[in-house]
Amino acid sequence: MALHTYLNRIRRLDAMIQRKSTGPPEQLARKLGISERWLYKFLRELKEEFDCPITYDHYRKSYVYEERGKFIVGFESISNRQQKEISGGTLRKSERPYLFVQ
Repeated sequence: MALHTYLNRIRRLDAMIQRKSTGPPEQLARKLGISERWLYKFLRELKEEFDCPITYDHYRKSYVYEERGKFIVGFESISNRQQKEISGGTLRKSERPYLFVQ
């Protein structure tokens, strides 16, 4: 899958989670234009690779964040100090990808 498509799906998913309007998994998969099986793989990747606190709220019938925040995808300027702390696109201390929930 193209990176642009993947990042666009993350942005769309984040917007729906913010509004608590994802609907159940089969509906969310349709909204994102993917299969339900791929949706579960996608959500697992976000949880495991980016520590994204996504859970399903059965009462609201929507995926929600377990804590306040949003997924940030894109370019962000950093200070010289921050630049010195970053090595090859990962944080030196944690070796995690430089995408984060704010």
